[in-house]
Amino acid sequence: MTDEAGVAKGLGRVWPVSCIQSRVLGMTDKTGSTTTERGMGLRRQSNAGAAAGPIALAGVFLVVYAPVIAGMVGTWWRVDNASHGFAIPLIAGYLAWLRRAEVRTLARPWAWGLAIVTAGLLLYPMGVFAGVGFLPELSLVVSLGGLMLYFWGPNASRALAFPYAFLFFMVPWPDTLVEFVSFPMQLFSAKFATMAAGLAGADVTRDGVDIHMAGQTFSVGAPCSGMKYAVALTSLAALIAYRAEGPIWKRRAVAVAGPPLALMGNVGRILCVLAIAAIAGPEAAAGFFHGFSGVLVFLIAVSGLLILSWALGLRLDPWREPAAVGRQALVGRPLGSSGAGAGSDGRWRAIRGSAYLPPMFLVLLAGGLVLTCRDLESSPMLTPNLSQVPLVLQGWQGTEGGTLDGDSLEMLDPDAYLLREYTRSDGYPVDLSILFGYRTSTFHSPGFCLLGGGWNIIRKSRRSLDLGDGGGEVLANELLLQRGREQRTVLYWYMSHGATTPSFMQFRYHLLRNRVLQRPTWGALIRVSAPAAGSQEDAAQASEDLLQKIHPDLREELEIEAQPGWHRAPAKNESRRLEWRPSLPP
Repeated sequence: MTDEAGVAKGLGRVWPVSCIQSRVLGMTDKTGSTTTERGMGLRRQSNAGAAAGPIALAGVFLVVYAPVIAGMVGTWWRVDNASHGFAIPLIAGYLAWLRRAEVRTLARPWAWGLAIVTAGLLLYPMGVFAGVGFLPELSLVVSLGGLMLYFWGPNASRALAFPYAFLFFMVPWPDTLVEFVSFPMQLFSAKFATMAAGLAGADVTRDGVDIHMAGQTFSVGAPCSGMKYAVALTSLAALIAYRAEGPIWKRRAVAVAGPPLALMGNVGRILCVLAIAAIAGPEAAAGFFHGFSGVLVFLIAVSGLLILSWALGLRLDPWREPAAVGRQALVGRPLGSSGAGAGSDGRWRAIRGSAYLPPMFLVLLAGGLVLTCRDLESSPMLTPNLSQVPLVLQGWQGTEGGTLDGDSLEMLDPDAYLLREYTRSDGYPVDLSILFGYRTSTFHSPGFCLLGGGWNIIRKSRRSLDLGDGGGEVLANELLLQRGREQRTVLYWYMSHGATTPSFMQFRYHLLRNRVLQRPTWGALIRVSAPAAGSQEDAAQASEDLLQKIHPDLREELEIEAQPGWHRAPAKNESRRLEWRPSLPP
C-alpha cells in the first residue's frame, strides 16, 4: 500500500471522503496505486479549463445571492449601526490572504462540507418564506463557510477560522434586536451621565431618557444611544485581539472591551454636550459640536482599545505573518506532502471541474426554492376594504388622514392601509393607523418609524385594553414619546388569524405557523396615538374609548376566513354584505 493510500485510510474511512479523493483529485485508484496518467492529465489541463469550475460556481452564487448582497450594501449605506459593513469583507480578505501559504499546504477536500453548504442554502428560502430578513444574509455567510470546508477541508479551514468568523460582523442586525438593545443603552447613558453631572456639582435631574438641567431638557435619543459605536468597536476589538501577540487571556480581555468602552465614551459625550450647554448655551451644544463629538468619542474609544492592549503588554504588528494553526505538528510534516490533496512535491493540486457540480446544483436548487417562495407571496389574496370602517362613531368624528408617502409605500408595500384622525366631542384628537398585508416584510416595530421621525422614546410599557362587548381584552405596547416640547402616547399591537399579541416575534411566529398549516396568512398592525399634553393616562383612556367604539367594525373587516377570490358570506344579524377587493380578478 502506498503512502497516499495509507494516509487516506488512516484519516478518513467514510466513503464520501475516499470518493472525493479518488474522483475529485484523481490521486488513487481502487487498489490504492498511484494513477500517474490521470495525475499527469490534471497537470496538463489549460489555465482556462482549470478556472472554468470556480468561475462558473462564483457566477451562479453571485446571481442567486445578488438580491441579498444588494440589500446588505443598501443597509450599510443607510443605517449608521451597519456602516462598518463596508470594511468587513476587505479586512477578512486581507486576513485570509495572509494565510494563503498555510491554506495551500493543508488544503484537502472534505465531502461533508456539502452538508454545511446545504444547511446554509436552506436558510435563504426559509428566510423568504418566513419573512425573516436577516436569514438570507446569514445564509450567505454560512454557505461560504460550507464551501470553504468542502474544497479545503477542516485543517485549512481552521487556519481561516477568524477571517471567516469576522464576516459575521457584516450581517446587519435585525430591527427587533436593534430596538431591544438600543433603548436600554439610551437609559444607561442617560442615567450615568446624570450621575456624573450631579457629582460634578450640576443641578441635573432625569426622567427616562430626558435630562433636565438649568431649565433645559436634553433627550438621549436612539442615535445617541452609542449603538453604532458599540457594534463597530466590538468588531475592531476582536480584530485587535486576533492580531495581537501575547497570552490568550489578555487577548480575550481586549476582545470583550469594545462594548464597555463604547458605553463609557457615549456617557462622556453626553457630559461634554451638557457642559457646552451650560457654558455657551443649548444652541452651541446642538450645533457643530453635537455631530463632531460623535467622531471624537469613537476615536477616543479606539485609543482606549490600543492603550488597553499596550497596558496588558500585547504587541501589535498588522503586517506580520500569522503563526500556523493547522495540524502540521500533529502529523509531523505538512499534510500536503502525502495527503490526498497534495502532490509528491508538497504542493496542493488543482481540483477537478466535476467537484464544482454538486455545490452549483445546490445553489441553483436554493435559487429555485427562493423564487417559489416569492411566487407564493405574490399569489392573489383577499384584502379588506378598510374604507368601510365608519367615520362617525358615538362621540367621535373622523377625517381621512391622507396617504402614505412614496418611500413608505415602497418599503412597506401593504395590501391595505388606513390613516385617520378621530376627534372626540370635546375636541380631543386620536390618530388611528392600520397596516394590513400578507407579506411579513410589511410589518416592523413602529419604534423605528417614530425614531426616524425625530421622536424619542421616553418610556416603554404594556397596557391591557378593554375593547368592550365581543372584543375582550388586548395586551398592547404603550410608548411615551417626546419631540421638542411635544409628547404623545402610542398604543399598538399585532393581529393575525386567530391571535393578537404585542410581541413582534410572536406575531412573526403566528404568521409562519399559519402559512405552514395552510391557514389564512394575513397580518395587521393596529396603532393609535394621542397627545399627552395633560397626562399619559388621559391619552391612553381616550385611545381606549375610541378603540371600544371602532373595534366591532374593525374586527369584521380584518377577520378574513374565505379562500382567495371568494366573498365572505354575511354573519348572523349582519345588515350588509362585506365587500372584499381581490388582488386579481376572478
